[in-house]
Amino acid sequence: MNLGLAKHMDRILGSWLGTCLGLTDRLTELLRTPPPVDQVRHLLVVKFWGLGNWALLRPIVRDLRARYPGARLTIATLAGNAPLVADLADDLLLVRTDSVLRTMRDLAGAVGRLRRDPPDLALDFEQFSRSGALLARLGRAAQRVGFRTGSRARDGLYTVTVPFRDDAHAARSFRDLAEAAGLAPAPYEPGGLRPTRAGLAGATPHAAPGPYVVLHPGSGDNFPGRRWSVAGFAAAGRTALARGRRVLVTGGPGEVDLAERTAAAVGEGALSLAGRLSIEELVALLAGADALVSNDTGPVHIASQVDTPVLAIFGPNTPVLYGPLSRGSHAFYRDLPCSPCITVANYRSSRCRIYTCMASIPVGEVVGHLRRVLEGAVEHPEVVR
Repeated sequence: MNLGLAKHMDRILGSWLGTCLGLTDRLTELLRTPPPVDQVRHLLVVKFWGLGNWALLRPIVRDLRARYPGARLTIATLAGNAPLVADLADDLLLVRTDSVLRTMRDLAGAVGRLRRDPPDLALDFEQFSRSGALLARLGRAAQRVGFRTGSRARDGLYTVTVPFRDDAHAARSFRDLAEAAGLAPAPYEPGGLRPTRAGLAGATPHAAPGPYVVLHPGSGDNFPGRRWSVAGFAAAGRTALARGRRVLVTGGPGEVDLAERTAAAVGEGALSLAGRLSIEELVALLAGADALVSNDTGPVHIASQVDTPVLAIFGPNTPVLYGPLSRGSHAFYRDLPCSPCITVANYRSSRCRIYTCMASIPVGEVVGHLRRVLEGAVEHPEVVR
């Protein structure tokens, strides 16, 4: 299903349904006070969109399991995220996105499964979408915790709301939400991801022999204005080659042509793996890399969780919220008057067609930092926490 269509459906249909359910809840509570939750026997965690978001969430979900050791943990997410979450959950509610009909059928099935055994506590980590709030409410979760947006059609579906901060990393806001649900206050600590045996087996033939750097010139389905130039990535790749590293170029199935053009521009010693890696194999590949050079997209956060240095290039989005967190990392960003233009407030959508913010990132700045990383001259994160 097209991401833009999903956003419109969530905004229009979700707003109408959320408003109706919110009003129903307010009227019901006038007649009777809901009983307190004595014990959390069933815990629901919802995060549909964002592979990178799930990389950030893994340490938090592990802490939630430790906080509620006797609870059964159900995770609701998109089917494509399953490899990053399957080991965390007792039950998975997976939603496919290859067609509108299948998506609606999977959501209806998830609601039915939850209503047969309603959660005592639900945490919705969606920042703007109403789908998670609706699932928790229709699934009869007794306590529903989510991010405050100022929209009655969404906020009214929660029993507790937490602000999504614009002055701190998104991982901090995710941790804040979990702490509102009972997690002990603590700093966010990355590192909740490790390569699996299957991932290592699949990635090793590509990773060997010798050290390598990974380039990720794509940006997924969400707004092509997040992409730096092929020429810029090629210059970074040639810098890696000159310092004795091979260059591996990654991307999704829809980014094969982009990755192949990037590898060709780098020259001999570069190989495109776009569309050829599973998520588990991508995790293993990034874990073994000397560095990742990437646009603002999921691999930035996967690499951060496996402690690989990341050179992340930002434009429409801000690294204040989504910068890399691993040692030796750096976020490149120009704070233009129009930046950031994709935010929680606008459904992370932009109508911009001239990507000045990305074009303004100097190639020499990225190449210079990559050179220092490969020479071991950068040890600490240079990111906004």
